[in-house]
Amino acid sequence: MNKKHEAKELTTVTTIQQLSNRIQNGELSPSELVGVCLDKIKKFDSSLNAFITVLEDHARQEAANAEKQIKQGIYLGPLHGIPFSIKDVIYAKGVRCTAGSKIMSDYISKIDATSVVKMKKAGAILIGTNNTHEFACGITNVNPHYGSSRNPWNTSKLSGGSSGGSGVAVAACMVPVSLGTDTSGSIRVPSSLCGVVGLKPTYGRVSKYGIVDLAPSLDHVGCITRSVWDAAAVLQTIAGRDPLDPTTEDKEVPEYTKIIEESNSDKVSIGIPKEYFFDYLQPEVEDVFHDFIDAIRSMGITVSDVNIPERDKIYESWRSIRLGESAEIHSKWLQTRPEDYGEDVRKMLIQGTEVSAVNYIRAHKFRKEVRCAFMKVLKNFDVVIVPTTNLTAPSFDEPTVSIRGKTLEVYQALSRNTIAFNSTGLPAITIPAGLSKGNMPVGAQIVGAPFEEVKILSLAYAFERVNNYPFKLSPFCTESSLRTEPK
Repeated sequence: MNKKHEAKELTTVTTIQQLSNRIQNGELSPSELVGVCLDKIKKFDSSLNAFITVLEDHARQEAANAEKQIKQGIYLGPLHGIPFSIKDVIYAKGVRCTAGSKIMSDYISKIDATSVVKMKKAGAILIGTNNTHEFACGITNVNPHYGSSRNPWNTSKLSGGSSGGSGVAVAACMVPVSLGTDTSGSIRVPSSLCGVVGLKPTYGRVSKYGIVDLAPSLDHVGCITRSVWDAAAVLQTIAGRDPLDPTTEDKEVPEYTKIIEESNSDKVSIGIPKEYFFDYLQPEVEDVFHDFIDAIRSMGITVSDVNIPERDKIYESWRSIRLGESAEIHSKWLQTRPEDYGEDVRKMLIQGTEVSAVNYIRAHKFRKEVRCAFMKVLKNFDVVIVPTTNLTAPSFDEPTVSIRGKTLEVYQALSRNTIAFNSTGLPAITIPAGLSKGNMPVGAQIVGAPFEEVKILSLAYAFERVNNYPFKLSPFCTESSLRTEPK
């Protein structure tokens, strides 16, 4: 195979599973792979704005080191020689971490986040940091300081956020994987809107040490990838008890990739809670979701409607915790540097200062009740499935959206179906379910019981294999394919 043909192939064959097999077999070197990723970043990032910092020299040096190790017979596993990026709220030692803000624009981290330590130990190569909504405090990734990340399916559309740059980078094949954080849906929303896989593990499964906190009771660290197998490989790398993070639990970390390859999906039982999650659903999203469920049924899997009795408490189980904890974290800067925040973030933080102790305590009570309601359902069903977002990616000029006669703020609309699993801490994965009539991605969210990531990964993997994802659903970015809506 000549180099030109090989480089072209690498732009579309981008899963960790395939790339790692080629690296292990000596068909592909880490240096070649890093070079392709850097070329794609240079080619597309001016249009997509997925990165804040690119570590070209560092990545090339680490690729050379990985190449040397592998030639010496030291192969560390499926992430060895694989480039990865991190949302710019995750610390990497010696690397600028801006949190997408003006306030932290010159901050150089003195530590590695635990998740970054584990990725590096597995041989993965840090290639850069991804654009984010300022301080991860939003769902659109509209950023007044570094520019907004753009959806690779249509650059006039939002990427979603706050791990928006991560979603864009993976969807546009700039990197095979990015680590992100999720407090209101910040991994799952951009993954859904950009047509990739986004995994938010159980609260306590992955260490949060070394991230810029948003709301610690709701924050999760997870990943965005091109395939479910890839997400499984990353999770088994970054999961586990961490003495630096007391919220992590001492639970055994399964060998997820092996288990999902051997799992039998036709024995899975699925519950679909129709109330709340379908109340304000864009009709074309509903159509894609129904087709997705039909495809699940065609795999011989049982699907039943279920009732979640505490669904009316979902929003309040999240709101006061999210706003109140964020306001406390930012209290000093909010008093001394309010003008350095973007308008939307400043407004949200001020709202947080108005959350009463009574409402904050009540929210923690509600979150337990909502969690209990889901746990009762998950005693009878292996997983629950709902649409990830109520709508496809909105345009940049849409502060509100109208769905079935109801006007919703974009934040409220995009996060409506994801916040329940932040307040309950349940593991959730979003996978591509199909495309809307407007050729925009729609995601389906699979949710399981605490620390039952195996079940959601196994079902997602089975669906992906049967339906030939992720290769069936890709923007296949070229210079001419970055579509925009006519003005």
